Amino acid sequence: MLPIKRRVKKESFAKIMKDGVFLHAPNLYLRFLCPTSLELHGANLQASRFGFVVPNKVKKTSVGRHLIKRSLTSIVEKVLPEIRNGFSCLFFVKKDITLISNQEIEKETIDLLKKAKILS
Repeated sequence: MLPIKRRVKKESFAKIMKDGVFLHAPNLYLRFLCPTSLELHGANLQASRFGFVVPNKVKKTSVGRHLIKRSLTSIVEKVLPEIRNGFSCLFFVKKDITLISNQEIEKETIDLLKKAKILS
């Protein structure tokens, strides 16, 4: 589980949704704010923050949604030492993610972070 200082707060969701850069992969979406845009909003983040959104359409039960969130969290924790500071990121899951393996999910997540230049 990510520490609290690494999680996106509820107040930041609207800022990321409004001003964030949007990237997509076949099974995931990524919205993120870079450090320069965060400074415009008055936030000065030291550590990058992450949030994960799994809609009810993907899994009906909360247990299934939390399982997907935990698997995404573990992927981000693996690459955490290589992640640059100051970013706020939200991962959105598409419906097809339940049909693919964890290795493919990990590859897509890392590819999105590399496209966003969050991973150094």
